[in-house]
Amino acid sequence: MFKTLLTILFYFTLFQVHAQRATDTFRLYFDLGIPSLNAGTEKKIDLLVYNDKIINGSSVMIVGYADFLGTEKHNRDLSMQRAKNVKNYLVKYGIDARYITLCEGKGEVHRKDITDKGGFPTDRRVDIVVNNIRESGEKLVATTKPAKDTSKPKRHVTTTNTTLDSVKNLRPGALIILKNVYFPPDRHTIKPESKETLEHLYKVLKDYPKLKISIEGHVCCINPAVNDALDIDTYEPVLSLNRAKAIYNYLVDRGIDTSRLKYVGFGRRRPVVPVEITDADEELNRRVEIRVTENK
Repeated sequence: MFKTLLTILFYFTLFQVHAQRATDTFRLYFDLGIPSLNAGTEKKIDLLVYNDKIINGSSVMIVGYADFLGTEKHNRDLSMQRAKNVKNYLVKYGIDARYITLCEGKGEVHRKDITDKGGFPTDRRVDIVVNNIRESGEKLVATTKPAKDTSKPKRHVTTTNTTLDSVKNLRPGALIILKNVYFPPDRHTIKPESKETLEHLYKVLKDYPKLKISIEGHVCCINPAVNDALDIDTYEPVLSLNRAKAIYNYLVDRGIDTSRLKYVGFGRRRPVVPVEITDADEELNRRVEIRVTENK
């Protein structure tokens, strides 16, 4: 009997350790008195989603904080707005709002014997708590990460070389391949000769205010075992993601509302030509596509 009890306790302990490992907390830091995300915070969220640290199906809790500077109400409002901005950014990126189970601001982080009148930068933050465990009856069941979609997406393709008058008839899922958009090798900076095409895209979005899109980056010429190519501007292996975001930033700077735009990098996971032999094959895989997500 005693031996059986020890066995049960042993397996229970193993399960508890596994459960703890299924919960991760990611901290995002903000500038003094500022509720909006800075470039570093956006980059960290980009990488968390890109590397599947935050996925649909997991329970996501977002909790904002502030340091002790300011009144109690100001700090509570500031921390709440920081949390909301993180939530909005995740939703814009494709995380379903239904999986965000909590979004709140806790106000200032209370400390004893405060002597630093400049505040504490580590208290100006938002914590994202991702829990891959859900409750099922009286048992805790670990959620499983959904398998990556390896099937080829249905392609309904037009190009920016057409008049794009037909854009009003494109259904969600339709693709527009951006021609004549150029980047330096291994970099995400858009070349000046791409401006005409990007201005064309901007005018389409301006003329069709109900059109919403996802900007999708793809690369070529890398080992299929590697998710993405190295971006030498940032020294991170997220080149397709950074190129898609560069186009996103261009459109936002021109005045397109962020609620109409998403961006994602697929690396070499969706090649048009599985085995590249010629320069033309590489060119087909090295591309940026615009996917229609909504067109009421």
